[in-house]
Amino acid sequence: MADFLKKGAFYLAPMSGYTDAAFREIAMECGADVCVSEFVHARAVLSKAPKVLEKLRIDVLARPCGIQLFGGDEFEMADAASFAEEYAKPDFIDINYGCPAPNAVGAGAGSALLKDVPQMVKIAKKVKGALKKIPLTAKMRTGWGAESVLPKAALELEGAGVEVLAVHGRSKNQGYRGDADWAIIEKTAECLSIPVVGNGSVEKLSGAELRGSACFGFMVGRAAVGNPWIFGEIKAKLNGEIFIPPASEKRIATALKYLEKSLQNQGENTLKAIRANLIAFARGHRGFKKIRLALANSKTIEDAYAVLKGFLNE
Repeated sequence: MADFLKKGAFYLAPMSGYTDAAFREIAMECGADVCVSEFVHARAVLSKAPKVLEKLRIDVLARPCGIQLFGGDEFEMADAASFAEEYAKPDFIDINYGCPAPNAVGAGAGSALLKDVPQMVKIAKKVKGALKKIPLTAKMRTGWGAESVLPKAALELEGAGVEVLAVHGRSKNQGYRGDADWAIIEKTAECLSIPVVGNGSVEKLSGAELRGSACFGFMVGRAAVGNPWIFGEIKAKLNGEIFIPPASEKRIATALKYLEKSLQNQGENTLKAIRANLIAFARGHRGFKKIRLALANSKTIEDAYAVLKGFLNE
């Protein structure tokens, strides 16, 4: 079993536009145990464009962390995994078999592969063979539509060399709507001998459900956007402890911290990339509507910094 794995670990899910290096570091400070990068197209990785290489950045304080790749061609995926392992020194490589976004599906990747389990397996085998030292993990949904490919597809991925499998309990057609199907997540976890990480409205599970789960760990996505403290909250629930949410001033202070970390990582041209996270952090603070409007109208990093600082000092 990989060194980064431990029973009951909480993962920050990969989310394009949100889980950049700066956010991952803050999430780890707030209780996440493992992080996964924003997903990156294998072909883009092989282009070695500066913006793509930035997405492969993994800071020391945000480890253990894996790099998630998506693509429909097993050769491109294997080459990208090999390059990412050497370039970024991640703790693992993760394959995306679940993203429902049109750009992923249109490329024959992400959720599109749920219609072609043999190709999922072929990609896993090829990527596994390309990695030298680190584990291969994967993330998938229950299926394309109402008919689930689980647990059969998961068993095939285990046989192909996947060492940890995250299961999002929604189909591609569901997107992020409705309740996650925790029955199929639990069934899959019981059938596999490799660790299964449950994903999908984890924050709604009771302490008893968390403690009784067959899952080895849990993955939190959208609930962590603007609220990395969710990891501490869920862990408190798991342990039967009382959680005290952060004061609104703490949220603004953390937004400023995130902004500063982003500047260190990416240079000056970052406001467009981080604006959504800044607004999400400010949600719940008094005068949030004014903050959101002011941040939306900010033209520069300095403008955004002044907006947040001004509200923090009110």
